[in-house]
Amino acid sequence: MKGRQDEQVSEEAVQSLFDHWEIPYIDLNYVTSNKQDDIPYVILGGDAYRGCKAHFFTIADMTLWIPELLPSGNVVLYYPLRRLDDKHPDALLRRRTFSWEFLTMNFDDIMHKAQHSFESTDSWAHNEREPEGYFEIPENMPIPIDKILGRVDSSIKEHILELNKAGFATIESCSGLKKDHEGDAPLPAYVCFDDEYYHDVSAHLFTLAELAGWDPCWGAHGFDVLLYALTDNNKELEKAWERFGNVAKELGEELTEYRSLVEQREGYYFYRFRRERGLFSRFYCEENRALSGFIEELEEIDKEFYTDKEEE
Repeated sequence: MKGRQDEQVSEEAVQSLFDHWEIPYIDLNYVTSNKQDDIPYVILGGDAYRGCKAHFFTIADMTLWIPELLPSGNVVLYYPLRRLDDKHPDALLRRRTFSWEFLTMNFDDIMHKAQHSFESTDSWAHNEREPEGYFEIPENMPIPIDKILGRVDSSIKEHILELNKAGFATIESCSGLKKDHEGDAPLPAYVCFDDEYYHDVSAHLFTLAELAGWDPCWGAHGFDVLLYALTDNNKELEKAWERFGNVAKELGEELTEYRSLVEQREGYYFYRFRRERGLFSRFYCEENRALSGFIEELEEIDKEFYTDKEEE
């Protein structure tokens, strides 16, 4: 991103990027203006390739756009910011222009790194859970890292520490390495993660797995995410763990600002959008490619947020 903030990406360049990666864009509203009510968005084909939805959500969160799964299975990414503290007459135009540049950079980066050479055990979608038998899960609390590491195989303590520092909260794991199990046949190398640690971390876990060359799947009960190494060869496993930790550190850094913005208090504005599942899709007709009534919803969120800020 450094050194490129003054560049401007054109609508044609955005379209060319999606064409290059063979990602169908169903609708594209390319906006670089100061009009508050004209919202930049793009709707991407949800069946572009297996695992693409998780990648689209991760890219959106890295870029601070809002991702939603539409009823058709397609994914919309939109940029709802309409008011800025910056009083420059072209402030909103500049912010929107840069947001497209940032989005295309992150798309290019994830597409380059993503592994499509194997079929993941499961495919991600943020409404994956079945309503039957679903129960309310208490708000997650951070687990002290010493408690986590006390149950971790010695060979992978540093990697598990790196995962947790990067914002990927682990629940249990197995190194899969024989030296950690005194001659007993170990379980396959895996890590089980808390998939409700913050909003849509499950998507980022699926992306993390595929960037690191691991296999992601849902837990048997429909929540928690498990990532498995694709080898049981000890030498290859050590490399797989090393790669896993490095990718997690890099991806976690890219998602740092997003994580802060979905905290209920500190990041209320963005938190509100991410809590409003389907906000965009309630006002968008996919058949006619028309968006109506959405601006009134945005104004309500703006009014509530900016009033709260003034009171503080």
